[in-house]
Amino acid sequence: MAMNDCEASTSGAVTENFDVFLNHRGPDVKVTFVAHLEDALRCAGFRPFLDARSLMKGNPALKSIDQALDAAKVHVAVVSKRYAESKYCLNELVAMMRSGKPVIPVFYDVEPVDLRWVENGPFAEAFLKHKSKGRTQKKLQEWTDALRALADITGFCLADYKRDEALLKREVVNEVARLTPSNNPLEVESYRVGIQGRAHACIQMSDNMGAGTGILGLVGMGGVGKTTLAREIYNHFVAEKKFRNMTFLEIHRADSSTSDVEVRSTWVRELQKQLLWDLLRVQTSTPNDYSSWFRKVASVGPVLIVVDNVFKFNQFEALVPFVSDLPPGSRIIVTSRDRGVFNTVAGLSQQEHCLYDVSTLDVEESNMLFNWHAFQADEAPEELKGVAKEVVEGCGGLPLALKVIGSSLFGVRSDGDSEAIWLEAGDALRQNSDVKGVLKWSYDHLSEQEKHLFLDVACLFCNRGMEEALAYWSSCHDCTSCGAVLTPHTTLRSLINKHLVSIDCDRTAFKVHDLLIDLGQEVGKKVKKYFVNKTTAEESIMTKQGTNETLALSFVGSRKRKFEAEDFASMPNLHFLELPDGSVVNGDFRCISTKIRCLRWRGIVLDGIPLGLDVSCATSLDFSMSTNLASLWTDSQGMLKGFPNLLQLNLQECTSITRLPNFIGQSSQLEVLNLGDCIKLKILPKSIGQLKRLQYLTLWGCSSLKGLPESIGQASGLHHVYLGRCTKLKKLPESIGQLQQLQSLILFGCTSLTAIPDTIGALSNLKRLHAQGCTSLVKLPPSIGLCSRLQELWVDASAECQTSSDGHIGEAWSELRSLELRNCGGFGSLLAYGAFKSLTSLTLEDNTVTELPESIGLLMSLTFLEIACERLHCLPNSIGDLKLLDRLSLRRCDNLKRLPKTLGGLTSLKTLWIDRCSIRKLPRSIGQLSGLRRLEMEGCKNLQKLTISIRKLAGLRRFMLRGCGSVRAMGALTTLQGLPMWGTTSVTELPASLGLVSILVAYGDNLDATLDSGYTRFVGTRQVLEEDESGFLKAYHDESRGVTSLVRGIHEVRNFT
Repeated sequence: MAMNDCEASTSGAVTENFDVFLNHRGPDVKVTFVAHLEDALRCAGFRPFLDARSLMKGNPALKSIDQALDAAKVHVAVVSKRYAESKYCLNELVAMMRSGKPVIPVFYDVEPVDLRWVENGPFAEAFLKHKSKGRTQKKLQEWTDALRALADITGFCLADYKRDEALLKREVVNEVARLTPSNNPLEVESYRVGIQGRAHACIQMSDNMGAGTGILGLVGMGGVGKTTLAREIYNHFVAEKKFRNMTFLEIHRADSSTSDVEVRSTWVRELQKQLLWDLLRVQTSTPNDYSSWFRKVASVGPVLIVVDNVFKFNQFEALVPFVSDLPPGSRIIVTSRDRGVFNTVAGLSQQEHCLYDVSTLDVEESNMLFNWHAFQADEAPEELKGVAKEVVEGCGGLPLALKVIGSSLFGVRSDGDSEAIWLEAGDALRQNSDVKGVLKWSYDHLSEQEKHLFLDVACLFCNRGMEEALAYWSSCHDCTSCGAVLTPHTTLRSLINKHLVSIDCDRTAFKVHDLLIDLGQEVGKKVKKYFVNKTTAEESIMTKQGTNETLALSFVGSRKRKFEAEDFASMPNLHFLELPDGSVVNGDFRCISTKIRCLRWRGIVLDGIPLGLDVSCATSLDFSMSTNLASLWTDSQGMLKGFPNLLQLNLQECTSITRLPNFIGQSSQLEVLNLGDCIKLKILPKSIGQLKRLQYLTLWGCSSLKGLPESIGQASGLHHVYLGRCTKLKKLPESIGQLQQLQSLILFGCTSLTAIPDTIGALSNLKRLHAQGCTSLVKLPPSIGLCSRLQELWVDASAECQTSSDGHIGEAWSELRSLELRNCGGFGSLLAYGAFKSLTSLTLEDNTVTELPESIGLLMSLTFLEIACERLHCLPNSIGDLKLLDRLSLRRCDNLKRLPKTLGGLTSLKTLWIDRCSIRKLPRSIGQLSGLRRLEMEGCKNLQKLTISIRKLAGLRRFMLRGCGSVRAMGALTTLQGLPMWGTTSVTELPASLGLVSILVAYGDNLDATLDSGYTRFVGTRQVLEEDESGFLKAYHDESRGVTSLVRGIHEVRNFT
């Protein structure tokens, strides 16, 4: 919004947190284009600020406008012919350009050149009037500089849209959507006390850390609310939309107690996958090259990474390996009980950092939190105020204790025996004021069923699947030895209401606070029912502590060892047993409990399941990594009835298994069957079709498997089938089309697969079909076009993408998000069908393709495009129409000698990779890519020069040249943070503008860096730290920033000072 000098002042106040600020001159465009643009933004879900609708009576309008300008995340400047007549417009523009927030120029009946030279053209008269009114030269220069800066941003010209304001409006809304992050808030408690003030202080710390990457530490004792505070800060930034992408990584207590080897193979992998998805939208099952993926985060813009509950520095390092590679403006929040851990993180990162000590609640805050959970009111009833005060004091201001104790006393009033409970609580807390003592009181006042269920969750099922726990309790319904939980759902709800247990937002896994886990394990050991960490488990065996009461024994984190079956004889009611991987058990297995529900015995050294081991009551069995295991059970072992309660069976990497017993079909409750990497498995039993509840079938890496039984179509509950690297699999059964619930069919690397049955078209819920590396696959069936919910299609090898002949494949696949076509000669015709409206990622690789269809420009939602076609000689001009594209990769396009002039139309492009292409020069239009942050060129041996327009790339942060041997000079690059150059053997001079580059790494055989006077800014107060044996510079230290940088391979540096 802008006010014209002639307009009357209006009073108002900002009452909303606006997304978009509309800067414009009212008399020119308010009731026409800007009014329509505002309506379109509101329809798209944004909150634009426009004076008439956004101001209210009561406060000065200019103050409200300034507040809205500061609050908005995106600014739109609509520049009309008389725009410069308004001092308000120009002052707002100055503030917008200084804010560092995205600015979208809309040139309405003017051209960008009119803004660069205000002495001439439509703005000349306006500036003369300003001068005659006594505007200072300083003010006039500010306005001129702001207009010129706006002209350098690639925007939208009405003339380019043939004066079609409706089309222009849609493009501006799309650009606003692109620049507005879409991170979702985290789940938080509905009643929070003392959080807002603490969060505000932390946010102030973050804001004061400057433009670089900053690290904020939240340190405090367990239960004080560090995670709650981190979530509050995270949600603030979600609402503020300050960061392009955000991730919240939560390290669980069990993850912190495992060995380094197990840590690397379990929880770190899952959190790494989460980070890559949240920040890069990359899905990978095994991010083996995590470091390389992490470095790509630099291309996405400022990010927020929260690492919660860090116990050791190596946990943080595994998740955030290169802090310095994060984009400018990024923030990392670390929560920890250990101040030393944060100091190590901050010290080694060499980034600006702040520490916030999370303190306990004060008296007033403690009373408010307790009263809410105990009475659902701000104050305690008059008759209970005295004893309630004592209870609050006993909780020591710890939020976790106040919530748990308050919830435990909810509904307990002052009548009869209830008063005694309150008095008892006050006395107990006074006598045992440590936090575990406080929580122990709450546990002591649970019912027997609640105690049993709490110990099960805290000791066995925390961070594990809820369905696994429910199956465990269901199997114990008639069990007299374990104090069976007869009403698990009701009891679980009671524990949730008392804040002892919670469920994650997906309702798939239990969450329990670390202190409550500690409490559960201590109580479990004391009553000799649960020995669930390596220390207590080993003690129970060595000192024979196990009794008839013992229910659980877990050696997680222990090294493999030898046991005698008799070691478990004193625990006949054992329900849960986890042995160290690779352990050996000798003796009579009839000594081991027949009531086991969950057994994890990985790496069995025997060739079969031992005789006498009765697991017929099991709900979960894990025998993975047992490479000697050739068979499971024989008919003589009495397992003909199968496992009526079995929910999960994990046989991954049992490399000697050749078949499954036929009675596996009797396991009617089985939902998860993992046979991954069973390389000798040749066939599945026909009875597998009887598994109506089976949802996940993993056969990944079963390289001897030749086919699936026709009965597989009867397993009607299947959601996901993983057949990757089944190299002898020749065909799929026709019955696969009967799997109406199937969502994922993964066929990666099935090199013998020749066809996919036409019945696949009946899979109405299929979302993912991955068939990369299926080198024998001749074609995809035409019926694939009937899979209307398909979101990912990845195909390569010799498959032709044949589809239904009606030509409406783009409409049929309206939900398609990701398409990868490699060596599929028919993909040109597939793309020619028209636009896939939802497609965001497209990879095309083929050695026979010479051109791409112009229709590729219709993929208006595309954000990532990778092209690797050796014979491709040109890109279609329509590629410039991909306005949302932010990553473009051109690899091994040996015949591609030029890029289209329309490349400059990629207004959202942030990363451009060009690898082993034959281009000789970059097009001049590359200078229009104002959002480009990263330009990397490798192996472009014919590249001779870089266009002069490259100096216009004001946002460029990283420019890499590697193996581009013909480049002789570089233009002015003033904003780079890093300039790596490898093998650029022909570069003979570097521009003086490199004085602003913070890191220069140059590997060049003939590089002769002549640093002229412009380099005084480059060397400044830097100190040479190291020289090579020839006396040439190898490293220098920047005293002003405390940063060490390397310069390698520069054989002669003259005029260094």
